[in-house]
Amino acid sequence: MDNLESQTYDVFEKDPVKYDLYENAMERAFFGKKKSNENTVIRVAVLGAGRGPLVAAALRASVSTNTKIQILAIEKNKNAVITLKNRIKDENWDNVTIIST
Repeated sequence: MDNLESQTYDVFEKDPVKYDLYENAMERAFFGKKKSNENTVIRVAVLGAGRGPLVAAALRASVSTNTKIQILAIEKNKNAVITLKNRIKDENWDNVTIIST
């Protein structure tokens, strides 16, 4: 319910194993979806996107599987939303839409 402080996000993001596992799971899911329809654009929703590590993992999984995705990054923390907006611009995340709510 509370907005997390930057330090808390730092602690979460220092767990690379967690993000590697999420990325691996998304790769498997993308392969499974592509088998059913090669031209599918997969929609991914990241609820509580924070500063974007799961968004980045989804983007890497889409590249490694050659899968087209569109991401909805849903985040309520206004400070984290600012970071997400900067990442969209700085890292060319043109298939990411932020929903700040």
